[in-house]
Amino acid sequence: MVIKKYQAKTEEEAVEAAKKELGDDITVIHSRNVKPKGFFAFLKKMQVEITVAKEEEMDRPQNTAKETLAQVNRLREKAEKENTEAPLPERSENNTEPKVDAAVEAKLENIQNLLEQKLSRHSEEEKEKKTAKAAADTQDDDKRRELMEFRRLLYNTLVENEVSERVANELVDDIEQNCPDDMQMEHVLSHIYQKIILKFGRPGLISPGEKGPKVVFFIGPTGVGKTTTLAKIASKMRLAQNKRVVLFTTDTYRISATDQLKTYAGILGTPFHIIYTPEELEETYAKYRDADYILIDTAGHSHNNVEQKKDMSEFISVLDGKAECEYYLVVSATTKYKDLLAIADAYKELADYRLIFTKLDETEECGNLLNLKLHTGASLSYVTNGQNVPDDIEEFNPQAMARGLLTDPSSQE
Repeated sequence: MVIKKYQAKTEEEAVEAAKKELGDDITVIHSRNVKPKGFFAFLKKMQVEITVAKEEEMDRPQNTAKETLAQVNRLREKAEKENTEAPLPERSENNTEPKVDAAVEAKLENIQNLLEQKLSRHSEEEKEKKTAKAAADTQDDDKRRELMEFRRLLYNTLVENEVSERVANELVDDIEQNCPDDMQMEHVLSHIYQKIILKFGRPGLISPGEKGPKVVFFIGPTGVGKTTTLAKIASKMRLAQNKRVVLFTTDTYRISATDQLKTYAGILGTPFHIIYTPEELEETYAKYRDADYILIDTAGHSHNNVEQKKDMSEFISVLDGKAECEYYLVVSATTKYKDLLAIADAYKELADYRLIFTKLDETEECGNLLNLKLHTGASLSYVTNGQNVPDDIEEFNPQAMARGLLTDPSSQE
């Protein structure tokens, strides 16, 4: 606030001088008659001196306003002191206090009231700002806690569904990187759901050959259900699609598997052959150039058995360059994660395969489907969930599997 004094012959002239310098928005806080000073002062007339105030922009409204209020009070005290010493103006008819003192008092009172109101408003505004900031901080903290709790719950759910800790951590970290703190939980969940679907990718299904029959090898360890899975797929092709299907088996170690596949071939009315050597496979294939599909069951073996792996490699490679071939590694969803990795790595040396998971009906946790998909990079194609031929098999559904992995396994029927 600017406070200055001006002298003139009349109060009006003094006010005009003040407005000329400071502007119209001034307040007269004191007015008095003063005697001229100097050597020829006795020749000069009395003058009027006014004290004016003008409020300016303040960086710190509260502190400056308090200081100004104190200054006004000091001016009030000074004015009262000067009034007692200076010549008093003419009194009114009622012989009351001088008019100038009443005017000054009113103006001072007005300024004091304005300053007090301003201080009160500033205090209220600051209080409201602090309250709003505290509420916003509390809301932000609540959202952060909610997101952290969601991440913990997501991680636990994935791990309980036997998703590997590495993959679960990657999905949880993705939330921190791509989901802001203020994102609604349903949107975060939708983001993770879509992320899992993308990780699964599109299913890789058996496709027809372009220039002859498509030869499909079913490979994998013993006891995972290769023969039954082959029979289910053959039944779908024959009955639902009316395709010409031929069944081969190279599994001469298990008579029961040969008899089982022969029975299915008889029911479906499709040719069936037992293949003993790679050369016989090549010769027999040549007889069925007009077929749509040739499905070949292979002997299961330990992924650690070097001799059996060599025999399998010879059967698989004999048709290289002679036929359009696809390879499907059949594994059980009930197999331990570490064993699945060892099996997948061993068969990767033999062929570039796709994945078929069996026995989904025998487990509530299907995280290994995602684990093995990400470990091998191989496409998931079919899943089986029972022994019934041909009903208990379906194309892999990324959406359904993603929903399953995001569901508490204890709550699933």
